[in-house]
Amino acid sequence: MNLERIPLDEMVDGRGGVRPHWRGLLGTISDLGHRELLERARQMARSLHDQTGVAGAAASLAGGCDPVPLLLTAQEFARLGEGIVQRARILEETLRDLYGPRTLLADGVLPPALVYPARGFLRMGDDPASKPEAPARRFLSFYSADLIRGPDGAWRVVADRVARANGIGRALENRRQMARVLPELFSGREVRRLTPFFESWQDSLQRLADLPDRNPGLALLTPGPRGPHWAEHVILARELGCVLAEAGDLTVRDGALWLKTVRGLRRVDVLLLRQDGWTVDPLELDGGPVPGIAGLLDAARGGAVHLVNDPAAGVVEAPGVAAFMPDLAARFLDQDLLLPDIRTIWLGGHRSDAGRLDDLLAGDRSRWWLRPVADAAAPARRLDRQTDEAIAALRRAPDRFVAVEALSPSVMPSIQPGGIEPGAVVLRLFALFDGADWQVLPGGLARLLPDADAPPGRPWSGQVVTKDVWVTAEDSTEIIGAAVLPTMTLAIRRGQGDLPSRAADDFFWLGRYLEQLEDAGRVLRIVTRRIGRVDGSPRERVELETMLRLAGHVGLLQDEPASGAGFSTLVRTLSGVTFDSGLPQRLLSEIARVAAGLQDRLTAETYDTVVQGTGSLRSQLQDARVPGDPGRTLERIERVTDGLLRYGATISGLTAENMVRNGGRQFLDLGRRIERAGAILTSVALVLQQKDVAQRGRMEGALRLMLELSDCVITYRSRYFAVLQPAPVLDLLLLDEGNPRGVASQLAMIGDALADLGQADPDRPLAEQAAGADLVLAVRAIMDRLRGVVGDVLAAPRQDSMAATLPDRILDIRDDIRDLARQIARRYFVVLMPPRAVGGGHYVDRGGTGDES
Repeated sequence: MNLERIPLDEMVDGRGGVRPHWRGLLGTISDLGHRELLERARQMARSLHDQTGVAGAAASLAGGCDPVPLLLTAQEFARLGEGIVQRARILEETLRDLYGPRTLLADGVLPPALVYPARGFLRMGDDPASKPEAPARRFLSFYSADLIRGPDGAWRVVADRVARANGIGRALENRRQMARVLPELFSGREVRRLTPFFESWQDSLQRLADLPDRNPGLALLTPGPRGPHWAEHVILARELGCVLAEAGDLTVRDGALWLKTVRGLRRVDVLLLRQDGWTVDPLELDGGPVPGIAGLLDAARGGAVHLVNDPAAGVVEAPGVAAFMPDLAARFLDQDLLLPDIRTIWLGGHRSDAGRLDDLLAGDRSRWWLRPVADAAAPARRLDRQTDEAIAALRRAPDRFVAVEALSPSVMPSIQPGGIEPGAVVLRLFALFDGADWQVLPGGLARLLPDADAPPGRPWSGQVVTKDVWVTAEDSTEIIGAAVLPTMTLAIRRGQGDLPSRAADDFFWLGRYLEQLEDAGRVLRIVTRRIGRVDGSPRERVELETMLRLAGHVGLLQDEPASGAGFSTLVRTLSGVTFDSGLPQRLLSEIARVAAGLQDRLTAETYDTVVQGTGSLRSQLQDARVPGDPGRTLERIERVTDGLLRYGATISGLTAENMVRNGGRQFLDLGRRIERAGAILTSVALVLQQKDVAQRGRMEGALRLMLELSDCVITYRSRYFAVLQPAPVLDLLLLDEGNPRGVASQLAMIGDALADLGQADPDRPLAEQAAGADLVLAVRAIMDRLRGVVGDVLAAPRQDSMAATLPDRILDIRDDIRDLARQIARRYFVVLMPPRAVGGGHYVDRGGTGDES
């Protein structure tokens, strides 16, 4: 690291003493000791990973929260806050000029080479000069900046963040984790609270809508659960009272923005953007890999929806703007910069100072980084590492680059496996325009740099280690928000509310995946028990072959073993369920993926159970194979199978006790009931096809197997003792609405749910209400067909012979239930991905949905 000065230490004053505001905290840290702090850090890493997906590996600090916070005195924070507010005002005025009269370009204050090539500069078809009477347009309602403290002790800005300004959700979660895991650090210390800032933020969003006659619709636009900041978006949506929506959940109709819900369209008045501005509207902008909303910008221009921040604001993130910030401060505010940028020089200027390219090349080149003037996402390059060809290209087009000083950032203690070590830090502060003025979050997010010689302004991506930022409190220092908003009296609601169609779709498939996993577990349990008795009676061998055929049909076995296969061969074939390509592994993966998309709609307890359970079961499946020991392998698979069934029962209990009956739980139950009904019908049909029934008409073994698969043995015995006949068994499995493991019970619950969803809604077109009624009629038709099946068996003089003819009829009814699922999807799930097969038989997956600053 070729830097001229030693970096400043945040904790030590350079004379061997500890800075006053660190002394009390240092004493507590010393009392806890390195080993305890390291364990607390790992606890936070595990919690962040399990609850929000923020962290990486649970056993390491990669991506976690370092337990030693960055401390700022109240006086220092006040100075920083003044500088942040000043910069926000300057950038707001700059944006109004660039998208208005453009006097900055005409007067030469900003070079066109900085503005027009910038990806954040949006050409949206408006001629700014043609609308001089247009009202003032607010571009920035939220702003953040990355800062480092130089060796001289002064803070400098290394990057302005306006397009997404990520990190505030993680800052809030860090504070919560610190308070939970390390309460000792807070003892006897007054630290400014973060929650009042979020309350003011929520008020400002509601005020922005300016709707005194109704409650405004607030939504947060996210790229989705596969984006790197999904967990943060979940936190923000909860804190701000916003609906978390992906682009596919939203549509523009009649010049307004609407959220697609299972109850129809719901108006969105304020949209908090959490993706790049140039991706939000594919009709007017270039678009990109992240989906946008066609017509969004036109709706915003018409005033039907307010976008926060304005998607055109990203132009001021261009690295070259920093070189002109002093001029912009003088022009708009007639002030000097309170919080200057790290030294940045535009190489296309015609100045005679040391910033000219020749002077930089003649001096110490290791002191400078090169960055493209207009591209904030492009990597920085060290000037001393450029080839002769690169220098020649630089000389030909110097106006395309800025030189940024390689300033050494300050360091502070960090907890590492080898001990407490100094780490370089970058501080991110956040500011909010509340409708009247700017206010700054009394805290922030600090990031530990993996390399103190890292390029300035680099986006925060991957698994970064962060720190909580503490601002010491004073008696009079509390955020004073704007006046309380007058709100209308809320109407009582007991329905789904604004459940997006995409979320309903995810709940539906979460229910289906959970039921598929439970059904697979039941089939697997019976197979493992039969394999353990592979040399038993001929009847047991027939039942084993039937179960192996059923296991192959539903996708548990990739290759069905040959008839008469021995114990080792059967176990080796069965061990395929432990592979990542095996059905249980794939279902667990799908459950975790869908649950991640529902993180904002599941309780923390339910979400934790799903995530931790899937991870644990996948690991147990991987460890079940014992090479060369089929006996131990079978024993471990049996043990994991019991875990699969317990896992399904636990999730069922949590959803039943923790979720209201309407909304997400309604669609989750629909998915489970449809899947269970189909699984029962499939198993009944395939068992009736076993060769003992088809060739010799022997029904007792088949009936016993049906009851075992449906977990109805005890119920049947309590009614009919040991006498097995087709009609009573089929009545219990197909027609008894009191049997929770029977088809009729599933259809009754499906019908009730569809009837509730189809109730008259004044906001829903009559045609859609009629479509809902048709679904209920379809359920009744399926029930009538089942009654006909059981009735025919009961009336037959030889029930065994009649039952042997039923498989095709039963499979046809199962196909009717599958068709009902497709009709539900078409009726309620506007956003659908193309289907793909997860396994054989009835195991079907509808697929998944597929930035940093």
